[in-house]
Amino acid sequence: MDEYPYPVDVIRSNRKKTASVELDGRFVRVRVPEFLSEDQVRRLINQKSGWIRSKLGEFNKRPAVRKKEYVSGENFPILGKNHRLKVVENSNSSSVQLKDGYLIVTLMTGQSKPSNIQTLIEDWFRSLAEERLTEKTERYSKIIGVKPTSVSVKSYKSRWGSCSKSGEIFFNWKIIVAPNKIVDYVVIHELCHLREHNHSRQFWRHVERYAPDWKESRRWLQEMSVTFEARS
Repeated sequence: MDEYPYPVDVIRSNRKKTASVELDGRFVRVRVPEFLSEDQVRRLINQKSGWIRSKLGEFNKRPAVRKKEYVSGENFPILGKNHRLKVVENSNSSSVQLKDGYLIVTLMTGQSKPSNIQTLIEDWFRSLAEERLTEKTERYSKIIGVKPTSVSVKSYKSRWGSCSKSGEIFFNWKIIVAPNKIVDYVVIHELCHLREHNHSRQFWRHVERYAPDWKESRRWLQEMSVTFEARS
């Protein structure tokens, strides 16, 4: 919709029964049922205009996030704990490992370009994310009493996870940098979709049972979404 002073993305779904408005950085995302008319969508956005302007104002006050340069000395968070990057050249092989608070990237001699370091780190993060998220999913599946058909990681621009109708669960690999508590919430959120494949009140009751402070975790993810994107 072009009539607003901020980008608005309207997403329609025949599975959705209620409308919602959320912010992703400077973008406003409106999720509505398929049957809602354009005028009804406009009224919804206008009703939320005060909240939208307030949140956009908060976002614009945030300091700009510097993109990673992939050089020794930079910090990389892993499950909420910072690890200082250390780049080492070695003539034999390339690897990534955690040791004594350092994220050590070893490359073959002459290969220590930022693009090579970024590729190695992202591949390692993806593997770590799949391992840890699979472990957490298995643990919480038993607690909640559900069983996904599969668990894997993907790259998403605007979501932290998804659950298909057939029970497949996908996670954004970047969530691995968040604190354990936040990662747990994301896992619980997707597993609860195996009970309620929607965002109804009943769904949130399920989430609250296993993650009582889910609102705080959700708010943290919304506020950090742009920072996470800048790290990619």
